[in-house]
Amino acid sequence: MAVGERDGVRTRARILEAAQELFVERGYAGTSIADIAGKLGTSKATLYYHFNSKELILGALITEPLSLFAKLAERCAKERLSPEELLRALIDLTVETHAVNALLSSDPSISPVLRGMYDVEGSTRTFIHALAGPNASDEALARAWAAFAVAKQGAFWAVEAGNGTLSPAQKQEFLAAALRCLDQ
Repeated sequence: MAVGERDGVRTRARILEAAQELFVERGYAGTSIADIAGKLGTSKATLYYHFNSKELILGALITEPLSLFAKLAERCAKERLSPEELLRALIDLTVETHAVNALLSSDPSISPVLRGMYDVEGSTRTFIHALAGPNASDEALARAWAAFAVAKQGAFWAVEAGNGTLSPAQKQEFLAAALRCLDQ
C-alpha cells in the first residue's frame, strides 16, 4: 500500500472514530459534518473527500456488524444449525460488535437510516423461526423470542455493564440460560 493510501485509510479510520464518539454523545441527528470536522480539527471539505454524507459515515460504521448479523441469518437459513450453535454464535457476535450495537440501540434517529440499509427484522425473524422449529406453536415462538432476548440483549447489557467483554464462563451461562428458555 502506498503512503497516500495508508494516509487515506488512517484518515477514514479517524473520521469514523470521531463520528462514532459524537453519535454516541450527541446522537446521530444531533451531530453534523461540521461537528465531526471540528472534533478532528479539519475542514468539512476533508470529510467530504472521504465521505459524501453523514449517512455514508454511519453506513461505514454499521456495515460490518450488520453484515455479520445478516450472514449469520443466511447461514442459519441454509444450514440446520442447532439451537446451541445459533445461540452461541449470536452471543459471540453480540460481544464482538458491542460498540456499534451500543450506538444503534441508544439512538432512535438511526432507525430510519438502518432500515434503509439492512433488513434487521428479517434476519431476526430467521433466527426466531430457526429456534422455534418448523410449524412452531405460539408457545414455541414465545420461547424462541425469550431465548433470542437472553442471548442477544442479555449478553449486550452484560458487556455494557462490564469491561467490554464476557468471560468464557459468562458466555456459557448466557448460552445455558437461553437454552433453558427453549426447554433444552
